[in-house]
Amino acid sequence: MFDLKTAVTNISNKWKYKLDEVSPGIYKIDVAIKMKDDSWRYQNVWIWEIKGRHFGKDVIYMNSRCGEYNPNLNHYKLLKEGGYGTFAQVTVTTDKRADGSPCETLIVQAVQPVELTNETILNEVIYDVAFNGDIIEQAYFGGDNN
Repeated sequence: MFDLKTAVTNISNKWKYKLDEVSPGIYKIDVAIKMKDDSWRYQNVWIWEIKGRHFGKDVIYMNSRCGEYNPNLNHYKLLKEGGYGTFAQVTVTTDKRADGSPCETLIVQAVQPVELTNETILNEVIYDVAFNGDIIEQAYFGGDNN
């Protein structure tokens, strides 16, 4: 049986990522991404299990916030960016600003069926979500804001 806490703990230890259990069963992992100039950028990925989401089967859900959606974003370019994800996809979700007011947020997400997941696959999916989220955040929202 797949144990999410053990898997994310092992992944964070292997790569020296910061890991927080922000509430029971919900994890935030700060993924380190090495740039071409040898500098580092970091992107948070939130991870949790959702029971019965995929045709009644359990999934591991992951997402990374890129920035607040606004209608002035270049939608064509954003759709093109979505094509770079291997496991990940770009979408808009209902969210809240820091002050608690409602907004919509552009995120990169992945939904991985538990029965098809192991630690190696989860590691790749987490990095894919972080990498694509970081690119979109940098390109459309001016840098590391989320």
